[in-house]
Amino acid sequence: MMHAAVRDRRQHWILFIGLVVAVYSAVLSLARWLPYLDRADVVAGGMTVDMVVLVPAAFYFLVVRRRGLPIATLVPVVVLSVVAASRVLPADRQQLLSALEHLAAPAELAILGWIAWRSAKALGKARQDTAMDPWQQLQQAAYEVTGSHLAASVLASELAVVYYALGSWRAKPHVPEGSSGFTHHLRSGQSGIVLGFLVIVASEGLAMHLLLLRWSALVAWIFTIGSVYSALWAIADYRATVLRPILVTDESIVIRAGFRYVLEVPRRAIVEVGREKPDFGRKSRNLTLLSTPTRWLTLSRPMLAEGPYGIRRTARAVGIEPDDPEAFDRALETGQI
Repeated sequence: MMHAAVRDRRQHWILFIGLVVAVYSAVLSLARWLPYLDRADVVAGGMTVDMVVLVPAAFYFLVVRRRGLPIATLVPVVVLSVVAASRVLPADRQQLLSALEHLAAPAELAILGWIAWRSAKALGKARQDTAMDPWQQLQQAAYEVTGSHLAASVLASELAVVYYALGSWRAKPHVPEGSSGFTHHLRSGQSGIVLGFLVIVASEGLAMHLLLLRWSALVAWIFTIGSVYSALWAIADYRATVLRPILVTDESIVIRAGFRYVLEVPRRAIVEVGREKPDFGRKSRNLTLLSTPTRWLTLSRPMLAEGPYGIRRTARAVGIEPDDPEAFDRALETGQI
């Protein structure tokens, strides 16, 4: 059944791509003959409809509707179709294209408004579940809007960077009822690491921007924007580490390493808690930030650690550095919260 579903999706993608190739092969050929045709305006209008209406409609029926994607997925296709039509059609044959562009603007605003309404509604619903921290709430809300786990993870990760870097300074650590929270940002010196990184970005980044500016303003600003984003990400990861402590319950241990990874481990899956790194190669994962773990949890089987942007990594052992390792050990040994 799964193979049949995958084959069906591929067939619809192939149909869509084939239609796009056929449409643009035809319009590119006709574009050369437009100056010599008697009814050039009519032909140009038909070409416009094929590129701006037929192609997005085919994408909707063959891809969006078949895969249950949100209607917002159609917007980039419409924009690209309009851009392509403006490049293919001669400047004096774009009357219908101009009219369609004027109609497209209100439609895009309506779609964006609908997305904003759906997002606000989904986020309000997610916030009612206090067992989820803000990042999980953003992921849940993003999935309600996009219907795709990967798209939701990417969107939620970007929104979480902004929230934790700029909007979380009055927030309290998230420790749900029935859990014990163990901080893991003090002994590791993560604040000092982040501060040092920010100093380097501020000083070296400015010098690099001025140097690149002599060569290319575009490259200089791309570099600077990337540096600012990296700084925001580092701040957000630190704040996420502070606000998302390791959780211990009677049933499981939830290791939340800032933005980097989240791993929920059932107690019965923990084989050993040691001080030395187990020899599992890349499956022994250090979940601290540039620090040496003081506790290594060996698991009975490989488990998936989930990171930002849909990244997943397999772990057979995980290294952490709780600020109060003795209390952490007692919680694991006794199972008391």
